[in-house]
Formats: sequence, structure tokens, C-alpha cells
Amino acid sequence: MDVLLAIVGQFGLYGLLTVGIAVIFAATRVVNLAQGDLAMAGAYVAATATTAPFGVRTLLALAAGVPLLLVVERLLLRRPGSDGLAAMLVTWGLGMALRQGAELLFTGTSRTVAVPVDGTLDVLGTPYPAYRLVCALTAVAVIGVVLVAAHRTDWGLRLRAVADNPPMAALLGTDPRRMRATAFTVGGLLAVLAGALYSPVLAVNPSMGFGLLVPVFFGLLLSRPGALATAAGAALLISALSVLLRTWLSDTLAEALFYAVVVAIAALRSRPWIGRFSAWFRRTPAPASAA
Repeated sequence: MDVLLAIVGQFGLYGLLTVGIAVIFAATRVVNLAQGDLAMAGAYVAATATTAPFGVRTLLALAAGVPLLLVVERLLLRRPGSDGLAAMLVTWGLGMALRQGAELLFTGTSRTVAVPVDGTLDVLGTPYPAYRLVCALTAVAVIGVVLVAAHRTDWGLRLRAVADNPPMAALLGTDPRRMRATAFTVGGLLAVLAGALYSPVLAVNPSMGFGLLVPVFFGLLLSRPGALATAAGAALLISALSVLLRTWLSDTLAEALFYAVVVAIAALRSRPWIGRFSAWFRRTPAPASAA
């Protein structure tokens, strides 16, 4: 049960970040390399605004993230146009700016955030830190809301339309630019929320964003563009792999093997025969014709 709870907790963090970067990629076809640094920014808001309750600090982080994300999307990401590499480099520059700004303001020393919910809870006979459980359930609930919105609302329909065919979506009344701005903001806010929410269980420092970006980037590689459910599934797979390896092996060996396994999975997924097998496996048999 300890391992299962640890996987759920890790999935909350990786799931928010991976689904967020998948939302951005679906609408813009840009890999947001600042996703981890946005989480770092949210964690620093929770670590510095200590006079306010933790819930208020989380809301402050989200409120501060909205204008930042809108300005970045409007002033920086719209100019590269269809050049995905240039837009990706813009997000890399944004992440570097956030990282260097945090180091200038707060130095490189790690900070800790007080846990807002003390004590432990008994889960099927296993004691587990109360805040870790609350944090994980909150993150999973937010991921569920995003997936429902993507598949059951008009916003999700428009997002998939822009992801599949922007010119056709524009002809049908959807403004691709507005949808891209909305998607970039929503995806970035999921990262800010992840950083603020998990700040009490992480070491808050300027370089924490890069450590979070690597598994999230692999999660995006393992998912299908525009299919947010596959991004959540990839985050769950990576979370389970990370927790299981750290349970069985030392931290150093587990980290090295984790990257090796994920790279191997990503490489196998790119093989043409894997795609053909997946398409055959998902194929629905045609109904037999009446005699």
C-alpha cells in the first residue's frame, strides 16, 4: 500500500505538469520548455508569501501566473508564427529568465515550506502523511476536471479542432489565436498549481524546474498529440516506474535506470511497426453482413 500511495502522490505532480504541457502542445504544436520553471515560480510564491494561509498563497500564485502567461503568449509566441523551433526556444528563454530571476532574488539555497496539514491518515491499515494524501487527491481531481473539460465541453471540442486542423476550425467559427492563448494559459497554470501545491514536499530552489521538466518531457513523447488522456496515462506510467525503481534500487542507480528505460520506450514507440500494431489493435471489427 505504501508503494501504491507513493505512485498516486507522484502521479499528482507529474500528471498536472504533463497534462498542462500536452494542452499547450495540442493547440500550439510548441513544446513548452518552461513548464518546470513555471512550477518553480509557483513553489516560490508559496515559499515566500508566508503571512497568508497556504490556500491563499496557491491562489496568489495562480493569479500572478495569468498575466505573465498571457503576455508571453501575445508578445513572444505569436511572433515566431509557424516556426515551432523558434517558439520552443522562446519557452526555453522564458524558463532561463525565471530560473535566473529566482536565483537573483532568493539565491540558490533550497527553501522549505511548512506543511499546511499535519499528522497522518490511516489508509487500509497503512499510515500516510495527511498532506501528501490531500495534495495527491487534489491534483488527481484537477486532472480529472481538465480531462472532462477536454472531452465533454465546447472548449475541448474547439481545442481538438485547432489541434487537428486550424484553418478548418477558423472557418467553423473558432479563433485559433484565442484558443492558443487560452491553451497556453491553462497549461501554464497547471504547472504553477503543481509547484505551489507540492512545495511543502519538495526542495524549493531555482534549479528544481529542470528536474521536473525531464520526466514531463518524456511523458509528452509517450502521449499522442491532442489526446490528453494519453498524456495522463503516460504520467501515470512514468510515476509508477520512478517509484518502483526507487523502492528496489538506490537513488543513483534508480535515476540512471529510469532515464534508460524511458528513452528505450520512447525509441520503441517511434518505430513504424509499433504504430501499425497499435492501429490494428484498436481497430473495431466490421459487423457481419446479413445473409
